[in-house]
Amino acid sequence: MEGVTMCSISGFIITDENSSREAIVNHYIPILDRGRERGQDSIGVACIDNDQTSRREVTLVPGNYDFVRNAVSSKTSVLIGNNRAEPTTEYVSSKLLSDIQPFEGNKVFVSHNGVIANDKEIKNKYKIETKTRIDTAVIPSLVSKLGVKSAVQELSGSFALAIIDEKYPAKLWLSCNFKPIYIQAKPELGAIFFASRPSHLLPEPSLSNKLWNNSVVQVPPYSIVEIDSNTGLIHEEVLKPRSPNKKALIICSGGLDSTTAAKWAQTEGYEITLLHFLYNCRAQEQEIRAVKKIAAALNCSVKFENLDWLGQLGGSSLTDTSLEITNNEIGAEFAHEWVPARNLVFTAMAASLCDRYDYDTLIMGLNLEEGGAYPDNTVEFYEALDHVCNIGTMSRPQIVSPLGNLVKHQIVELALDIGAPIDLSWSCYYGSEHHCGQCGPCFMRRTAFKMLGVKDSVQYDK
Repeated sequence: MEGVTMCSISGFIITDENSSREAIVNHYIPILDRGRERGQDSIGVACIDNDQTSRREVTLVPGNYDFVRNAVSSKTSVLIGNNRAEPTTEYVSSKLLSDIQPFEGNKVFVSHNGVIANDKEIKNKYKIETKTRIDTAVIPSLVSKLGVKSAVQELSGSFALAIIDEKYPAKLWLSCNFKPIYIQAKPELGAIFFASRPSHLLPEPSLSNKLWNNSVVQVPPYSIVEIDSNTGLIHEEVLKPRSPNKKALIICSGGLDSTTAAKWAQTEGYEITLLHFLYNCRAQEQEIRAVKKIAAALNCSVKFENLDWLGQLGGSSLTDTSLEITNNEIGAEFAHEWVPARNLVFTAMAASLCDRYDYDTLIMGLNLEEGGAYPDNTVEFYEALDHVCNIGTMSRPQIVSPLGNLVKHQIVELALDIGAPIDLSWSCYYGSEHHCGQCGPCFMRRTAFKMLGVKDSVQYDK
């Protein structure tokens, strides 16, 4: 997934001392050039040689990359670069070379993408003087005073950072919160490259390219990665772990799966709240009654949120009674009753509630069985959403789907084992007094109980 950036950072660290610097630079310059899409105002690089000498070369005229070739020597071990997009809060009518990244302080060099909101406070607290008012300029001296990890933890705002230090010519530090950094190893060149976007590293990210030219990997959000070319070690450290307070919001339809997921969360020690969305499906009244009964049985609170507009979109037999519901096995094996992007909408709204009410975990009843029919029931779906929540919310709730690798009879077995109140659940697409026994969910439910040789307590019409 490509992240949105403001500036663009890039660079490389050499992993083979005998590698050709010319070949590495020839590979790097197109990466730097592609970074111009994220920063047109200035461009610069800083590099360190293995004899602990350093150079910084910058320009206000992007396009001619001779300055990069001039910066790199036969002894260069690491380089960081920056394409800057000048934000409105830092606009200067007359730009100076001292305003261009990478910035230097006590032979520490930093390339930064993002916004440092507390740069003035840092200046005052640590008695740091800079030659520019650009927020990034405080970071090199801060790193020199505190070390990389402690310095990064002082920063408020947004950041993707590349840091090098003349004292450690074989090291490269990459750190980010929600701002992205991507890495690609090129063993044939003897170097590791990084950039703000994967397309800067792989301009044509085809399967063939990824297979044969080494895949691009993302630096985990809220982490520091230290790359040491001498030892070959890559050390990853989490800056801000998602430390759960065991407070979970359960997206609950009132069905078999979400009821089981809710009880599972309770048995794992979560304080749970059920969340039910009202979108005028056929079984809405039955689902409401089921959710209320389940909440009472689990002794937990419940929230109801209105999504009338989703039902008004139409196009689904769950919300449009003029359309027929597909029954039995056929109805269970394909997304005949697809409600447009329903689980995506549910998750987005649930994430908003997590942000507002401090839920650290969002639990869904997605499962392997229905993942075969509905694209918004798959492991890939909720893993992608978990990534989105990690970088796109303040509370960063973790999305958990405890049934993600289970089929229906395994879910029933789990429910019976942990004492989930599935006798109170409503699985049917219809809103009749009893389960119809014919629609896809009814078919799967009946079959699951039959496979286990267990009697289902709910009543079926047929």
